[in-house]
Amino acid sequence: MENENTTTEQQELESLRSQMDLLRKKLEQETIVNEKLMRETMKSRVSTINRQGWISIVGAILMILWTPLLFNNLSTAFIIATIVFMAVDAIATWIVHKQVNERQLMSEDMRTVANKMKTLKKRYQWSTVIELPLVIAWCVWFCMEIIHKSNAPWQLMAGAVAFGSIIGFFIAWKMYRKVIDNCDAIIKQIEE
Repeated sequence: MENENTTTEQQELESLRSQMDLLRKKLEQETIVNEKLMRETMKSRVSTINRQGWISIVGAILMILWTPLLFNNLSTAFIIATIVFMAVDAIATWIVHKQVNERQLMSEDMRTVANKMKTLKKRYQWSTVIELPLVIAWCVWFCMEIIHKSNAPWQLMAGAVAFGSIIGFFIAWKMYRKVIDNCDAIIKQIEE
């Protein structure tokens, strides 16, 4: 009788073990599926981040090429300063985005990806702190150059520069927010 109880208990224990193994396998499959979905979403967001970086780089390169043509009646110092400013901006953007390689990020563990997104976000925030005063100084210099070289009233020229600056600011802000929001979304998704 005692032998039958032990055998029954062993069978129940074996049944529980097999059920636990089955449950563990299902959970592992669920984790793999969730990670694949998460990586697909991340890939889309990283692609958007990289696109914003390339738009900035291409814009800076086009500005470098067009500056001598667009500003040919302004001072040589202003033209050189604009070209240097755009070159530094393009290089800095490339350096910041270099670590956000889609293929590489998709093969790394989630903690590394989260750390890279946090680093990218911090670098973007710092670059804004550094670039904003430089852009304001450039706009003031540009305005002074135009007023000095033009016969038009200074109020009209300052208004035109201010209008263009405001439009440029909103475009840059939208691009900046896209990168920051996508970084935040990736970080949040990984940490959940």
